[in-house]
Amino acid sequence: MLTLTDIVMRGQAAFEATLPDYFKRQVEPVEDLLPIGNVNLTLTDERQREICLNCPLADCVDVTDPRCPIRVEQRRLWREQNRRRTDG
Repeated sequence: MLTLTDIVMRGQAAFEATLPDYFKRQVEPVEDLLPIGNVNLTLTDERQREICLNCPLADCVDVTDPRCPIRVEQRRLWREQNRRRTDG
């Protein structure tokens, strides 16, 4: 299965192949600049149910709403993953 990175790289290569020589990239892209690993922003169904059942909000807001506890937990996990990545 192709990853999003592979799809973007193939699309960029196909686009660059259509350019005149003076517009083409002179050096190869640096692989070190690509993101490290996958970022998992999803919670398990069980964890989502647990958060929903213990929701402190009076009325249920859509999961796309930033106030939703599920979204809050996803942001917390995302920050934690990024902190681990930058700490080395």
